[in-house]
Amino acid sequence: MRNHFLLDADETILDFVRSSRESLREAMAELGLPYSDEIYAQYKRINDAVWKEYERGAITKPALMRARFSRFFASLRVQADPDEANRLYFGAICRHGYLLDGAAEFLQALKERGPVFLITNGTPAAQYGRLDALGIRDRFDGIYVSDEIGFAKPDARFFEAVLRAENLRRCECLVIGDSLTSDVAGANNAGVACIWYNPSGKTGCGAPPAREARSYAEILRIIDEEP
Repeated sequence: MRNHFLLDADETILDFVRSSRESLREAMAELGLPYSDEIYAQYKRINDAVWKEYERGAITKPALMRARFSRFFASLRVQADPDEANRLYFGAICRHGYLLDGAAEFLQALKERGPVFLITNGTPAAQYGRLDALGIRDRFDGIYVSDEIGFAKPDARFFEAVLRAENLRRCECLVIGDSLTSDVAGANNAGVACIWYNPSGKTGCGAPPAREARSYAEILRIIDEEP
């Protein structure tokens, strides 16, 4: 029975987009640069692309932090210090934590079914900072961050480290996450069952998920239907 849950953080239960949007607004204001929804959308496209490079092992985490802002400022054709921008943005995001709608109830329902381990590629200060801002760090039976492990999803070694640390068997674990390229691909690489959380019904390209759910209720229904 799969009743040990490896749960992704950002955009699975944490509203990363809201945190990121507010943090970029603060950073741009500090730098004296304009901000708008369109500017944030441009940043998000660049940030998402750089994180995909990180997942592929094509860029290091320190290089990621600088590259996202240097590319962003180049796209805006403005002169600004990418390192200072990242410092301001990162400091803000550590303070801004939000749950997605229904996530608190989902997490409680999941915990009633078994232990929940948070698995994330985020930076420790940002992830722990937002969990602490929400007051939910102690809701998890374990928290695993790529920078602390030394490997990032979808690397199978990330999942192996979690399984080893918690003395878990693959047959009793279920990965739940919104990313095909990190959560689903990583679960497949590690030989662990998974559910792709896809509330927007997007068409993804990448690792095929064993199961797909459009809502938290559907995730719970799939879990309860498993033999």
